[in-house]
Amino acid sequence: MTRDPQNDVPLIVIYSLVGNDVCNGHEDTIAHMTTVPEMLNNTLNGLAYLDTVLPKGSHVLTTGLANGSLLYDLLHDRIHPIGHVGEPITYTQVYSYLTCLQVSPCNGWLSSNETLRDLTTQRAVDLSGAVRNATFTYKPRNFDVAYLDFPFDQAIKEWEAQGGEAWQLIEAVDGFHINQYGHGVTADILWQWLQANKPEWLPPVNPHNADIERVFKDQGGY
Repeated sequence: MTRDPQNDVPLIVIYSLVGNDVCNGHEDTIAHMTTVPEMLNNTLNGLAYLDTVLPKGSHVLTTGLANGSLLYDLLHDRIHPIGHVGEPITYTQVYSYLTCLQVSPCNGWLSSNETLRDLTTQRAVDLSGAVRNATFTYKPRNFDVAYLDFPFDQAIKEWEAQGGEAWQLIEAVDGFHINQYGHGVTADILWQWLQANKPEWLPPVNPHNADIERVFKDQGGY
């Protein structure tokens, strides 16, 4: 975000924290989650900072947190990659092992404890509401704002409509982050949302695209 507000062109900034505010490896994981007042204040501070560095006419899209409860639902009884050789090992077993070692990336969601998963999801919903409230409370000088619920549920529906299975969008090794397929589908959804709801945010098509293709030919999208 090192910008020259006076001379740089306006930016489209996506402010998306996804899950770190509810995910931690502490045994008392709920006590270490961001609270709603903290999230509201942090988001307001973040927007205020952007107001000091973004060129005038920029745009900021904030999102809520992801629905991380889907991780356990999609993977818990599947075999983890390390269990494909030798004795089968499920994601539930891997999650429990990471918790035992105190290195779990998210004790709240990567847990066989349904109550804990539900409490983590409720905190994520509450924090998403705080992000939304901050987005429409702050009065920016140099950009306009919009808010979008994190569209992972929609990404799953679109992936399944293409013939895929939802678990294929999750990184196989850590069983926690979305993988490149997940990023690709989510990026498409964000772009489609901008085209439908904020077309004025998008810059015009480069008039030299045909010249670029003529000079450099088709390089496979790179």
